Amino acid sequence: MLTIQDGQCGTCAHFGADHAGDEVLVQIRISHQAEPDLVEPCGHPDNAPRNLQVSPVSTCAGFTPSKVA
Repeated sequence: MLTIQDGQCGTCAHFGADHAGDEVLVQIRISHQAEPDLVEPCGHPDNAPRNLQVSPVSTCAGFTPSKVA
């Protein structure tokens, strides 16, 4: 399991934005733990057109805290 710190994609509102209410994403944001092979699309407006795929421990300057964290 990966440990996710505040400011990393796993706790960002843009991580997996196309299915933000998914139970897996909710649990990641609550527990700050994720499977090491998990990859989700980034829904940040600057990244979405690029189909950027990120891991829960990725980071960027567009971090926006999720409502569940």
